[in-house]
Amino acid sequence: MKLLIDIGNTSAKIAVADNYNIIFTERINEPWTDVIQRLLKSYPLQRCIISNVAAADPTLDAALSTCGIPTLWLSDTTDCALRSIPKGYGADRIAADLGAYAQAKGRTILVIDAGTCITYDLIDKDGHILSGVISPGIELRLKAMHEHTALLPLLSPDFDTPLMGNDTKTHMMSSAIHGTRFEMEGYIRTLAAQYPDLIVFITGGNTIRPNLPDTEIIYDPQLLFKGLSTIHF
Repeated sequence: MKLLIDIGNTSAKIAVADNYNIIFTERINEPWTDVIQRLLKSYPLQRCIISNVAAADPTLDAALSTCGIPTLWLSDTTDCALRSIPKGYGADRIAADLGAYAQAKGRTILVIDAGTCITYDLIDKDGHILSGVISPGIELRLKAMHEHTALLPLLSPDFDTPLMGNDTKTHMMSSAIHGTRFEMEGYIRTLAAQYPDLIVFITGGNTIRPNLPDTEIIYDPQLLFKGLSTIHF
């Protein structure tokens, strides 16, 4: 079994994979030593694969070293099924792209990961990463409006916001929520016209559902972990 770790900008999550099946997931809120020792009592962990886009955490290194699990930190030089990985490409993007490619090999794939930032990755049928986009996520948009103006408040996302607001807060929220959705729909619609075989995977903590019934869209909250599970070392 594999221990899979996803360290993002705002939180860390773990999963346990039996071959390619994700059998356990959890958000981390305790010391790494306690987490790993607890998991070792329940699962015969043989490998650990980590996606990290945050600062290095010496406590995680120490915990893994103590338990003796062979560990791979995913990077743009890791041997995997993808090709043409740009230098400096985030480990989270590589993992999510791997998860999509494992499920839709032979199709043109658009992977949308809606986290702190929203990333768009275009992958061809042979696993070459063709191009991509990084855009501010919903919370970043709301935070930017607050921090770069004198009077606009700091808001938390409200996904039930109407299309057109009737006061300052709903005006801001509409631009963040529906503006993000329109952005996604624009990219998907344009790329689908260029690539008739396009399939879209959407993942991340701030997932919005585009209204595009003619495009095949798969929502997969475990996409990153599925990608990590495909890596062998």
